[in-house]
Parts: sequence; structure tokens; C-alpha cells
Amino acid sequence: MSAPPPPVDLRLDCRPGKEGHTLAFPYTIQNRGPGDAYVMDRLPNVHPSTGAVTPGPQAALVVQGPGDDVTVGVFIAPMPTDRRVAVPVIPLARYLPAGGALEGRLEIPVPLAETSPYFGDLPLRQYEMVEITGLVFCVGYWAAGISGLAALPLEDAPELFTVVTRNTVGSARQLAQRFPTRLLQLFRRTDEFPRGISGESGARPASGEAAAMRAGPTAF
Repeated sequence: MSAPPPPVDLRLDCRPGKEGHTLAFPYTIQNRGPGDAYVMDRLPNVHPSTGAVTPGPQAALVVQGPGDDVTVGVFIAPMPTDRRVAVPVIPLARYLPAGGALEGRLEIPVPLAETSPYFGDLPLRQYEMVEITGLVFCVGYWAAGISGLAALPLEDAPELFTVVTRNTVGSARQLAQRFPTRLLQLFRRTDEFPRGISGESGARPASGEAAAMRAGPTAF
């Protein structure tokens, strides 16, 4: 029997703010080891003819929930329930070795509107405006040592990896930090938009980690 992979101990530190008509989320993720990790960074573009993968322009997802909060960040988008999806959209990832740290920054225009790589924008009348009580900033990751994981660097962006495991969606984990809000609203979609975030039940930390969800100060 093979030894279990070394656990990862990741810490997310996000310090968001509002800059004009944009919410900015600068963040740092530290890996306190002992295992390495692959941290989700960008959504991919897949060429319809060649299948070539390149970094896409869209990074942040916006999904209502849990409750009256809104989750934003880079994670595996909820799967559609109104159709079958042959290949799920898996974010590209950056390698984070034990003892290392990486920095990132996401910018999201306001007013907030629900977004997903599986759904295009709706006409304005097909959204409803709802009040929100908090923003949950979320970043997905995989432990590098899990069985069957393969990480392939992109040809034109070798700092980004396509990650595949025996269960790529189910093996993903999440780091999250919540920020209470007072004056933000969300354009909530009224179509068959899914809101059950993949891996939510698996978002708890791996053995030895600190809590995956940390509360931040009121930022907005």
C-alpha cells in the first residue's frame, strides 16, 4: 500500500477594496507545507478546432450563495443542470511549492452580476436586483500529491498548468475568506443558473490546515 500524500497547509490573505466602479481583490496564498499544491488562477480558452488551451480573459466567477452572500473568485464553476456537459471547464493553475507563496489580483466591475463560463450574459430584464450581506472570496486548489494527478504546462504560458486527476472536480479544495458588506447589490440571473459550488462540501481544510474560511473586516 502506497503512503498517503503529504498534506498541504495553505493560508489565504485577501485585502479587498473598491476602486471607482471596480471591486479589487489583491491576495496572497502561503503554503506552509509539507506538500505542494496547484492553485487555480485563470479560466481557459479552448480552440474549437485544434483543442489548444490558452489563458482566457475571464478570471473571476460570481455566484450567489451561500445564503445572502455572494461567492467570487477562481474555482470550478457549478455544472449546468439544463444540459449535459461533456468536458467541464477546469481553471488553469499555478504551482505553489511547500514554503512558497504566490500573489494574485482579481478585479470585478460593479454592479455585480452572476457569471459562469457555461452561460452568456442575459438581457437586462432577465436579471433581478437583490441585496447581499457579504462577499466570500474563494480560490480553488489541488494537493499536488494526490493519486493520479498530472499537471501539463501551457506551451505559451509555462507558468500555468492544466491539471487532471482521477476525479478533477471532486479532488479540488477551496480556500475562502468572507467580508461583510452593507451597500452592495447583485444582478441575480432568473434562468436555470446553477449555484451549488463544486467541492463546497470538500472545502474543509486538509489534515493539519487552519480553517479554510476566515472572516475579514468590512470592506465595502
